[in-house]
Amino acid sequence: MSLARSSFKACEIPALVKDTFGLEVTVEAELDSYDDQNFLIHANFLSPNPSNIPIVWQHGYVFKILNSEDSKEPDYIDAQTKMIVHVAKAGYPTPAPVLSVNNRYMESVCSGTPQTAHLARLFEFMPGKTLDKVPLTNQLCYEIGWFAGKLNITLKTCFITENISSAMTRKWNLSELPSLRQDLHVIKSTKQRSLIEEVIDEFEKHILNQSYSFSKGLIHSDFNDGNILVEQGTGYQQANDPNIFGENKINNNEYHICGIIDFGDATNSLYIYDLAIAIAYAMINKHSFPPMEAARNVLSGYLKHMHLSEWELKHLRLVICARFVQSLVIGGTSLLKEPENMYIPLHMRRIWPVLMNVWNRTDSEILSEIMGKT
Repeated sequence: MSLARSSFKACEIPALVKDTFGLEVTVEAELDSYDDQNFLIHANFLSPNPSNIPIVWQHGYVFKILNSEDSKEPDYIDAQTKMIVHVAKAGYPTPAPVLSVNNRYMESVCSGTPQTAHLARLFEFMPGKTLDKVPLTNQLCYEIGWFAGKLNITLKTCFITENISSAMTRKWNLSELPSLRQDLHVIKSTKQRSLIEEVIDEFEKHILNQSYSFSKGLIHSDFNDGNILVEQGTGYQQANDPNIFGENKINNNEYHICGIIDFGDATNSLYIYDLAIAIAYAMINKHSFPPMEAARNVLSGYLKHMHLSEWELKHLRLVICARFVQSLVIGGTSLLKEPENMYIPLHMRRIWPVLMNVWNRTDSEILSEIMGKT
């Protein structure tokens, strides 16, 4: 599969945006993205607003041009966009997409020689730092879970046709974990490879083969610290949601979550996946915050919105380990293609000790500790 990125230069973007979304803009920067092209742009406030954008967003916009492979799946991208529109309209803090001059959320643009079609969308830019840039705290961990649960609840009222939702498969969907067996050669250590095989086998047996016993719906599927925005102050606070702060005292000098981005791996799958993914990334934070303490606070925040059965929670340890394994194998595969990428090995090194500690304990031990029953 060739995920060909578009090859637009910054100087070409104003004309593209004008043609598709009617805005006169200047390009501030091209943002980092592995698969796609993302440009941060600002509208010219002296120009008349197009009819599709009655009020210009003061913080600017992100013009997102998808890679050629994802651009071949307009139904999936449309479903993904519907999810974003739904949660944004419900007041959930995520960058809202903008309608084009043709009253659509996506348009086709062409790039390269020969010309290749790419889907393009325009999103309101949401200011803030990504969570990985600030020290983790009990409160932030609680908010991670709170926002994951809030998103799952909000998406329950988002309607995506069954034929589309059943086709929403992505490589990062945990249900695709068994397909990684073909890539285990990227793990050089025999002992580590054996552990990964064991996790995949157990996951297939106890999760996938019994998936009918788990609650299911539309999920984000990538609740990691690079997709969570924070700001100093009270962050996202609604009068009707006072328990966003849990048992913790409010300190306006601390960072709080202000937004969630990147629905690129959104899918229709098990709710426990979103919880486990949120916990897994909090546990391997790069700020040396205690993994089990992080897990305990994430779970506490999540359960403020979502109810999972005791049977589902009993399998939380296995699903957390499955995400670790998925990240290790996909990371190892990416490292073969990008040996100069220093982030990947650092990320993998943080995973191994946490994975081994969690995997070498029982379901009940892990659940008791993160439920605060020890």
